[in-house]
Amino acid sequence: MKKEQTGPAAEQGNREHREPSLRGTFTAVMLLGLFLIVTWAGVFMLFMNRN
Repeated sequence: MKKEQTGPAAEQGNREHREPSLRGTFTAVMLLGLFLIVTWAGVFMLFMNRN
């Protein structure tokens, strides 16, 4: 007797699983990081110029 699989293991055998493209997420994170670095550097320069 062969036992039928249920759940995620059965789904893996029935269809091909493709990972979603994370290119947009990576770009958004890089832009956010760049914004934070530029902002931090601007505030630091302002602090240094006022002292």
